[in-house]
Amino acid sequence: MYKIKYIPTGHIFELPDIVAKDLKSKFPDDYQILEKNGKKVRDTVKKKVVKDDKTIYSLVVEK
Repeated sequence: MYKIKYIPTGHIFELPDIVAKDLKSKFPDDYQILEKNGKKVRDTVKKKVVKDDKTIYSLVVEK
């Protein structure tokens, strides 16, 4: 059993291995694995980059 977190809402689910791996592979930016079979795991998720050139942030920060 895997314990995964849906990042946009913060809900935590406990799912079977196959389902959790499938969700993580299809939506890597939306899910974070917290535990595998009761053992804590450090799963890093890359933050989404805003690609709007009209914001002040994109004008100030160099990429």
